[in-house]
Amino acid sequence: MTVSQTDARLLPEAERFTSGPVAPRGAGDHQGEWIPTLDPSTGREITTIAACSAEQVDATVRSAHQAFTSSWGRMSPYARERVLHRLADLIEEHSLELAQYDALESGKPVAFVEAIDIGLAVEQFRYYAGWPTKVTGAVVAVPDTSAHVYTTRRPYGVVAAITPWNFPLCQAAIKIAPALAAGNAVVVKPSELTSLSTLRLAELALEAGMPEGTLSVVTGPGAGAGAALVAHPLVPAISFTGSEAVGRRLATQAGADLKHISLELGGKNPTVVFADADVPAAAAMAATTAFFYTGQVCFAGSRLMVEASVLDEVLQVVHDHARDLVVGPGLAPGSTMGPLVSAAHRDKVRGYVEGVAGSGARVTTGGNDIGGELADGFFFEPTVVLNPTDDSPVASEEVFGPVLVVQTFRDEEELLRRANGTSFGLTAGLWTNDVRRAHRLADQLQAGTVWVNTYGDFNAGAPWGGTKASGLGRDCGPDGLGKYLETKTIWMAG
Repeated sequence: MTVSQTDARLLPEAERFTSGPVAPRGAGDHQGEWIPTLDPSTGREITTIAACSAEQVDATVRSAHQAFTSSWGRMSPYARERVLHRLADLIEEHSLELAQYDALESGKPVAFVEAIDIGLAVEQFRYYAGWPTKVTGAVVAVPDTSAHVYTTRRPYGVVAAITPWNFPLCQAAIKIAPALAAGNAVVVKPSELTSLSTLRLAELALEAGMPEGTLSVVTGPGAGAGAALVAHPLVPAISFTGSEAVGRRLATQAGADLKHISLELGGKNPTVVFADADVPAAAAMAATTAFFYTGQVCFAGSRLMVEASVLDEVLQVVHDHARDLVVGPGLAPGSTMGPLVSAAHRDKVRGYVEGVAGSGARVTTGGNDIGGELADGFFFEPTVVLNPTDDSPVASEEVFGPVLVVQTFRDEEELLRRANGTSFGLTAGLWTNDVRRAHRLADQLQAGTVWVNTYGDFNAGAPWGGTKASGLGRDCGPDGLGKYLETKTIWMAG
């Protein structure tokens, strides 16, 4: 079902960011290009965002470097801990305001954003606030007993954090919190489609007591502000979340410049259901994760692989779930699925579905734009495609939309060959009541995270990232902190 457009109002705090041009701190006199940001639920302009010039990026990075060398980088671990805890408190206090920014720009249901995205951001800052006092080195035993050899772990300096449009505040927090906890300054380049919550976060950081320049934001397209940030000589480390294509380009550039880089890229994630599982629960979760946030999620369970004997039961649950979704604007009360982020992206998703015609696969539900009162927005029906071939684009590429591919398998050998037969390796879901099988397949599925009899669980303390084309390095947990530190070895003669 669908809901119509709504007269829901933004909080007064949020309205000030949508009533005129928005520039990062330090770019208030911006004389360059302004980029419109659109409400994907209506296609209407929300505000305009500054396209920061290379000169503005340079000034921002130099300010961040100054903060690193003179204030934040010299601050005691205990003081950094207090500031990060205070920032977590402020995010929590402003949770609805921040959620409204993300819901307005991305189209995601605002109640979900406040509960999930903002909650995860708070969790990141609380988790990493505990780390500054726990970064230690080690004493190294060497043959020369008169020598004292030890290590220290030091921040890099200025970290560039480039974040995607689908989880604006949450992804910013995942990168910013550990980098700051390690003692670095951070310059964030959010997507030009969803910049507002990141800009507001930088304001809250100042309110929390963070020195000027420690957390900065530059806005604009990746080819402009993003490229200038990545290439800057005072930026030795880069953290990027986004598409595989852009990630490969950044990795090439970082390699040429000998910069440290971590990448969290896409996925074509299998959800595997065996006949011995709790099939209704598995099917319901599979549908939920496939259509969650309109499928615009890197860990979306977009490829459902079902033991053939329970296919009909699974399809019934999936179709019922798709029918019961309440499609509407992110700010509309009751919406459970919003629009796609842009008209161009909606057209791309539709192209994947249209491409299955004549291939032997079939669309069993959905497959069309949504019209009526939602026609001005970028809405697309929740869609199920049954039994496309493994090499078809809809089954092998990241569609990043509300399109669930359903395929059948006969045995474990076939399942592993096909589930692992993709360039991606971000996540996988496995549903079975056979404990031996669960351990065996969880070990053999090529994915950075494997969920067994659940899907989508996430915690700031649990490492997150992918294998193969899904990325390099890990966010979250001790690994997420470690990638923002470098080790120095010190030898002292006896």
